[in-house]
Amino acid sequence: MKKKLLLGILFSISISSKIKAQDFLQKLDKEFCICLSSKTNYTDETFKTCSYEVMSKLQKDLENYHKTTANKNRDDFMKGFLVRLINNCDPFFIHMSDFKKKQMDNFRNNYKETSIDSLKNKFTDTKLLTDYLEMANWYFANNKNEEAERMYKEILKNEPDQMEATNMLGLLYDELGKYQEAKVSYDKVYKNTGDIQYKVYSEMDLKRIKQK
Repeated sequence: MKKKLLLGILFSISISSKIKAQDFLQKLDKEFCICLSSKTNYTDETFKTCSYEVMSKLQKDLENYHKTTANKNRDDFMKGFLVRLINNCDPFFIHMSDFKKKQMDNFRNNYKETSIDSLKNKFTDTKLLTDYLEMANWYFANNKNEEAERMYKEILKNEPDQMEATNMLGLLYDELGKYQEAKVSYDKVYKNTGDIQYKVYSEMDLKRIKQK
């Protein structure tokens, strides 16, 4: 009888802790989204600024959360946080889309002063995979998408674990609106590198797929 009573108490405490933890996460997401909504010009510092403001405001709640949950891994906490923001906070989704677009603009600018002939000549001399990848990137940067896709796939056929080619193929699929294919690429990069950025990109594509 006492054992059953003890188990019942422990179960109640466990449920209560989970409810409190969930309440904190909802509060965290809401406060962060409100902060992002108040920013009129997103920059690389926007996320850091809102993180500082919100975490300072909820510092005690955050400490209690980590005390009452087994989830003390910072990467897991951040992954869950970013995934929820992608799905529930439109300003964050827009911010990440803009951030990604700027990355692609920078990528294209890097190839403006480079000719495909010079890259072909270099690959002819070296036969290195990295130089072949540079050619594929040039085609992508110059909107020669079919050729870029063919070359990325050829690289991955020979070296399935080539993560840069996998990532670039994901970015290419994104621009073509092939979100399911892009998600597969990002999931592979995330699985191999653990870089949360690719988990975010995958979730962005999942959201786009659901909205179709």
